[in-house]
Amino acid sequence: MSVAACLSGWTAAHAEGVRFIGSTSIDGTATDKSGLPGTILEDGVSPQNALNGFGSGMAYAGAGDRYLLLSDRGPNKVRYKDGAAVDNTTSFATRFQTFDIAVKPDAAKPTGFTVEAKHVGTTLLKAQDGEPYTGLSTGFPHDGRPNRRLDPEGVRVAPDGTVWISDEYGPWILHFDRSGKQIGSLPAPDGFMLAEPGPNLKGEMAKAKSGRVTNRGAEGLALTPDGRWLVVAMQGGLLQDGGAKALHTRLVVYDLQSPGKAPRQFFYPLKDERHSISEILAVDDHRFLVDERDGKPGSAGSKLLYLIDVAQPQPPTDLGASPYAGVNGKPLPVDKAPDDVVPLTKTLFANIGALLNDADKAGMGVYANAGGLPDKIEGYAFGPDLPNGDHLLLAANDNDFTTTQTGFPNYIFAFAVPKDMLPGLTLNRLNPGVTFAE
Repeated sequence: MSVAACLSGWTAAHAEGVRFIGSTSIDGTATDKSGLPGTILEDGVSPQNALNGFGSGMAYAGAGDRYLLLSDRGPNKVRYKDGAAVDNTTSFATRFQTFDIAVKPDAAKPTGFTVEAKHVGTTLLKAQDGEPYTGLSTGFPHDGRPNRRLDPEGVRVAPDGTVWISDEYGPWILHFDRSGKQIGSLPAPDGFMLAEPGPNLKGEMAKAKSGRVTNRGAEGLALTPDGRWLVVAMQGGLLQDGGAKALHTRLVVYDLQSPGKAPRQFFYPLKDERHSISEILAVDDHRFLVDERDGKPGSAGSKLLYLIDVAQPQPPTDLGASPYAGVNGKPLPVDKAPDDVVPLTKTLFANIGALLNDADKAGMGVYANAGGLPDKIEGYAFGPDLPNGDHLLLAANDNDFTTTQTGFPNYIFAFAVPKDMLPGLTLNRLNPGVTFAE
């Protein structure tokens, strides 16, 4: 079949829904703007100042074409399979990268658009006392020492230009100023923290009966456009809810106008045991897109976006005000919501993996190497609308600090969303007079 025929078939198949319109990639060998030396980390490969591994979270910065892209805890000291432990961490200084990402009409491209990404800054994350956060797992709070470890996974920019970040280690929900210094935090609900956090999987899980599972903490983060509601998505089930075997997880909703008020908790059903949540993105003040995926690359990978509405006709049960709350609460069944719990209802919004693979088969040059679909698409953000009025949706992958030559590059994928698919979508914007400049 000719390329023209492939393109024609692809266009017909995707004409009415979310459409892939372009991609770009950064191979991971460049230097960022942190000002740090190029010291090789404990993995023996990665420089401390590499512009790499920044797709764990993604946020629109509220003006122009500016976005934040978030690195997680850093490369692993020893390559491991399936996220097995926290034992292999390095002293990577945690950070987010700032990019200007422009999606422009381009008649020379098969999709009609080109995607350009310009790196404009690097912001290192620091605790309230000014000390740096690193990914080293031994930095957990103990013996009177404050927490110094961070595994950032979600990022959002508030209307006042401050930055919220969710962390998988704690789970912590931390608030930073524009310079990267922590200015506050939100408490995790009772039953979410481990009683005895530790530097490795065995130490953390030996006595734990409740709380987050190692490597499955506060993964996704959403902030409603009005800046009021902050939503945290746990990657998978809490220990008391079945842990890694649970076919559900919890979404935690904070009211930033009443930060001392206990957050609501909602039951979110997962597609199956292979899936977990990597991101959540606000559409307006009550609707959200949820990134649910497996860990497989290529044609076997499953990367899905679901639409939920916390204002659904039958209100979801607040687990935080139910018998299933807290360390001493009743455990949730592993497989489904109990009869006295109304779960969130979800609708498939887009099969992102299929969109990317179909576009690549149609000759659109989606991928930079033979690896195909990356295993971890984890960052999502809306951007300014496209010239024809369609909404712009961007996605990024966590490449685990590999490169185009050794694994996956850092991808930025662009999608067009017809306005009638998300009526009322509101873009997160900065307040008048607030800027997010480097």
